[in-house]
Amino acid sequence: MTPLGAYLWLGGILLLCGLGLPIPEDISLIAAGYFSWKGVLEVHRAFAVCFAAVLAGDSLAFFMGRFFGRRVLASQVARRYFTPRRQLRVRAYFRKFGSKVVLVGRFTPGFRFTIFFTAGTLHLRPSVFFIYDFSAAAFSVPVLVYSAWFFGSQIDRVVSYARHTEHGILLAVAVGAAIIVLKALRRRKQIAARLASSSTESSTSTSTTGSSP
Repeated sequence: MTPLGAYLWLGGILLLCGLGLPIPEDISLIAAGYFSWKGVLEVHRAFAVCFAAVLAGDSLAFFMGRFFGRRVLASQVARRYFTPRRQLRVRAYFRKFGSKVVLVGRFTPGFRFTIFFTAGTLHLRPSVFFIYDFSAAAFSVPVLVYSAWFFGSQIDRVVSYARHTEHGILLAVAVGAAIIVLKALRRRKQIAARLASSSTESSTSTSTTGSSP
């Protein structure tokens, strides 16, 4: 395969991964860095192709949901992939964490396309989606490509490191989201307690006024 053909295949696979192709995106990114180490590709061009293809695939999934979401979900074919249980689960994520789910979606291979598609269906602002997706991709893509390029002779370690890194990022995001949820619940309890105390005081003052001669 010529370098141009390799770039085209690489970009095409990553683009299809963004559209739900059941191939781990990490494998393509690591392969880009590894073949750059072998001298088949130029590492900076490989990174640029990967980064552009990743963002393009994610954006296509988002805009598909934004413009054709309801029609797609109404079809029998789509329901095999977008099962009602999966739809409810993703929508629950958006209700709890809001647009930050897009950030988590970049590190969740099984739900990535579903999350981005649902974000479009729920009419999340494109600017907000792009900021979160760009921020996550700007971290994950160069880490995998350049790590595989730099440690090409130890590719097994790179694969292991990629798995642990992705799990660690997802864990950190989950912990941060849990902290936000706990703070929100505490605020709600405090507000509820204040309202309850104020209503008790008002009812007490009313009864006192009514019983006075």
